[in-house]
Amino acid sequence: MNMKKILLPIFLLLLLMLQSCTTKKEMLYLQDLDSYANSTLVYTSTKIQPNDILKIDVGDLNPVVAAPFNMNVGTTNGQTSVEMMKLSGYLVTPQGNIMMPILNEVKVGGLTPTNAEQKIKERLIGEGYLVNPTVQVRVLNNKFTILGEVNSPGVIPFSEESISLLDAIGLAKDLTYSAVRTDIKLIREVDGKRLVFHIDLTTASWMNNPNFRIRQNDVIVVEPNKLKANSGGLIKDPIQVLGITASLLAVVLLIAQ
Repeated sequence: MNMKKILLPIFLLLLLMLQSCTTKKEMLYLQDLDSYANSTLVYTSTKIQPNDILKIDVGDLNPVVAAPFNMNVGTTNGQTSVEMMKLSGYLVTPQGNIMMPILNEVKVGGLTPTNAEQKIKERLIGEGYLVNPTVQVRVLNNKFTILGEVNSPGVIPFSEESISLLDAIGLAKDLTYSAVRTDIKLIREVDGKRLVFHIDLTTASWMNNPNFRIRQNDVIVVEPNKLKANSGGLIKDPIQVLGITASLLAVVLLIAQ
C-alpha cells in the first residue's frame, strides 16, 4: 500500500480542520483595553415597560396618612421575599398603566423609575392627599435571556437597574470555547420597536456605549464558530479536532504497516 496516497488525504483533512480552529486573536476579551482606560462613563436610566412589576413605597412624616397608598405584602418567616413582593406588586399593563390605591390609574410606561416617582409625588400633592410625601419606585422582575454558546444559558434575574454585558456573561458562567466573540447579538425592545446591536468582545470600544448595558428583558445571543456549526455540535473545540485527527492518523498507520 502506498503510504503517500494514504497520508495525503489525512494531511489535507488536518489542514482543513485547522483552518476552522479559533485563533488566539479571536478568543481574548478586550484586547485594546488600555486604550480606553480612564474613559468617562455614561449611564442612562432604563424605562418602565409593559409587564414590569413595580414596588412602590409612599412615605410621609405621618406614616398613618401614607398607609392607604401602600399595598400590604405578606411575609414568610417574618421576612418579605422578592416573590411575595412580585405577587403583590403593580403590574404594568400593555398600555403602560398601573392601578394604585386612591390615585387609581397612573401612566408610568416609558418613564424612568425616577420620573415615575416624581409623577406620583406630584399627584399626591396636587390632589391634596399628602403635603410632603416621599415615593420610591423599583422594578422587581428585572431579567435577561442569554442563549447559545455560554456555559449556563437561560433566563437570569438581576436586582440592579442595569448591569454590564460582562456581568451578564459572568452570570451565564462565561462563553464556551466555541463561541464567536466578535459578534455578540444584543436584542432589545424599546417603545414598541425591536433593536439589534452587534458587539465585538475582542475590543473594549463598546464599553463606553451606554446602550450596551443590559436592561430589563434584553436577549443576548452568542453564535457558535464555523467548526461547531458545521459539525452540528458534535465537535466542541479545536483540541477535539486534533484529537480525532491524530486518532485517525494512528489507525491508518497501523493498517499500513
